[in-house]
Amino acid sequence: MAVYLSLIVWDSAFSEVAIIKILFAGVSPALITVLEPLLQSASDMISVSDGRDALDTFCTEPVDLILMDIDLPVISGLEVAGKIRVIEVMQEMPWTPIVILTPPDSLENPVTVIQAGADDLVSQTAPEDVLKAKILAMVRTSTVRRQLETANGTLNNILNSVSEGVHVLDMRGVIIAENAASMIMFGWEEADNLVGRPGHKTIHHHHADNSIFPVEDCPIHAVLSDGQYRHVQEDVFWRRDNTSFPVEYKCAPLRDNAGNMYGVTVVFRDISERKKAEQHILYLTQHCPLTDLPNRVLFGDRLKQAILNAKRSRTKFALLFVDIDGFKPVNDRHGHAVGDMLLQRIGKRMKQCLRESDTIARIGGDEFVAILPAVNEAEDAVSIAEKLRQSIEEPFAVENCILGVSASIGVAIYPDDGLDEKTLQVNADHAMYQAKSHGGNAVVLNEAGIAGKCASSARP
Repeated sequence: MAVYLSLIVWDSAFSEVAIIKILFAGVSPALITVLEPLLQSASDMISVSDGRDALDTFCTEPVDLILMDIDLPVISGLEVAGKIRVIEVMQEMPWTPIVILTPPDSLENPVTVIQAGADDLVSQTAPEDVLKAKILAMVRTSTVRRQLETANGTLNNILNSVSEGVHVLDMRGVIIAENAASMIMFGWEEADNLVGRPGHKTIHHHHADNSIFPVEDCPIHAVLSDGQYRHVQEDVFWRRDNTSFPVEYKCAPLRDNAGNMYGVTVVFRDISERKKAEQHILYLTQHCPLTDLPNRVLFGDRLKQAILNAKRSRTKFALLFVDIDGFKPVNDRHGHAVGDMLLQRIGKRMKQCLRESDTIARIGGDEFVAILPAVNEAEDAVSIAEKLRQSIEEPFAVENCILGVSASIGVAIYPDDGLDEKTLQVNADHAMYQAKSHGGNAVVLNEAGIAGKCASSARP
């Protein structure tokens, strides 16, 4: 006979009554009577006749403790215990304590019983205090298990409710836990697919530039080595599809009550949107809001870089200062709105005349500058400047108006006309004013080069 009981058990080791479910399989009514002092009330009694029914009952109503006779009919107690362990694994059910009852003078080997899947064995004729003690021990075990499951469930709910990703590594650097946000960010459907993998090789194997990230340089593994908390403002993690995303993360050591370190927890967040915002702000600080061309700040950086590159490669580059002739009368006559649109079209037209490697910038009002890297001869720079001048000389259609302007362009060559930014700019500006002095609509190479060469005469 098997009796399934839902029981309220009082244990003085706990601060409150623990409600548990116990399955008695093949236990005599007399033995249940002996256990009644431990079991203060019961309900939902179910009687079955053999081991198969005991298995069916377990599958439909999971229990907290099983007390089972070893000699159950149809399926023996040890076979039932083994099948229960398989069911628990296959269906991811929690472990259930099993106590096997043996007949008087049984020679059953305890090792065999434990290996079969049971947790303990006791003779049916054991003293009452021994039997009660074993049952109480298993009740305590089951109660603690339920408390741990509840605490673990609460912790998982908390972790899965936060937007930050959380993953935990053991001392080998192997991933042992992930929360829901982490799984989404890494592109893994289930935690089981990621848990058990080496953390660094799986999510942190390369830098943002796709160069290999040695594990010995990894801040997370440094925490595993020295136990010191680290906060990394910017790094990249890698998704399952081998694409990266920028992250900020904090990693802290995990320690037990004795202070022994057993792993590291990493809390991270995707900073893609923050990076986009930062890049947008940086773009705004480096570009003219009207023409979308580089402004004076970015031009200064590009000029410094051009000097460094030319010095390293022992090549030349040209610096052009461009001043728009006749812009003020257009602006005064047609208004600032038309003047702004004209500047936009001038900037676009000049950009179309230059190479991708060239820089055209607006540094204020109707003044533009251009950097032309890898210019072999001064005549090459003058030729490009002349192309710009001719382009600007062509009429512009703005708001039903045909507008005509021209450009005075001064050209300076590195290193002929200066070895630093200031000298080059002074000489290019001087050449531009020489072009103005010729009546405008002209290209002039600084006198340190081909002295005073004028590529175009003034407008008639």
